Amino acid sequence: MDAMRADSLAPARGDADGLLSPEFLRRLERLRIVSRRTFLGRQRGERRSPRRGASVEFADFRNYVPGDDTRYLDWNACARLSRLFLKLFVEEEDLYVSVLLDTSESMAFGEPSKAQCAKQAAAAISYIALCSLDRLFFHSFALGLGESMGPLRGRGCAPRYLGWLGGLPIGSGTDFAGALKSFALRVTKPGVAVVVSDFLTRDYEAGLKALVQRRFDITAIQVLAPEEIAPDLTGDLRLVDAETGDTREISVTRGLLRDYHARLEQFQDGFRRFCLRYGINALQLTAGDSFEDLALRALWRRRLVG
Repeated sequence: MDAMRADSLAPARGDADGLLSPEFLRRLERLRIVSRRTFLGRQRGERRSPRRGASVEFADFRNYVPGDDTRYLDWNACARLSRLFLKLFVEEEDLYVSVLLDTSESMAFGEPSKAQCAKQAAAAISYIALCSLDRLFFHSFALGLGESMGPLRGRGCAPRYLGWLGGLPIGSGTDFAGALKSFALRVTKPGVAVVVSDFLTRDYEAGLKALVQRRFDITAIQVLAPEEIAPDLTGDLRLVDAETGDTREISVTRGLLRDYHARLEQFQDGFRRFCLRYGINALQLTAGDSFEDLALRALWRRRLVG
């Protein structure tokens, strides 16, 4: 099924293109990305790590070996058991968050366009990650991987990043699977991957499977236009595929619209089943709806943020 046509908010001019209001950004500051898996990071942050390090939270003991730091010896245990034991602590590290935004021509469809809603979703996820001191990577994709930014860390990066994201161009053909496979091969460390797209392509399964195989914690945010969900079409029309240029002449009847709704529901059901099977967190947004309240409720409901 192919688609048819600085640490304060003072300069939060990241809102320059009207993506997110300053009030909404302040609400996002209280949230953080919820990862269903534990990953190893490179830099200390605010996340529990599977490694042992130095912090205030005790984790375990192990036998002392020559060369260990004697400051972490547990002298009480040593006195009781006449053996040297080293105290281990939970180490906290940063989380890698990759936001992948579909910028193919089909995302320009709708009024307002799917691209605007998709950019808002990407901006919201990114801002939460930055405020949580996670390590943020952004990639656009269409025929392949496109514009990218990162790694970014800290709220001070937000104004420049959000302004750049708001002006990101939309429009080209699509190779969904090829782009995500290229991303999966390029990344050296997995983490949370948030893919924002309409997913109206035959090869979305192959693309998402490439991320599954690299053990990303994946969230798929599907953005559809109201005109795709409930098309208001009548008469004889020529449909033009926005990305391939293929045309088809049709006569719109009630029966044809019923068939369209049945096919759309079948496609959506298949998308949901695929995501459930592979442990992908999936949610749907409709362009033109009140983004800020609906997005927060959807993100909470799907447990992407907490």
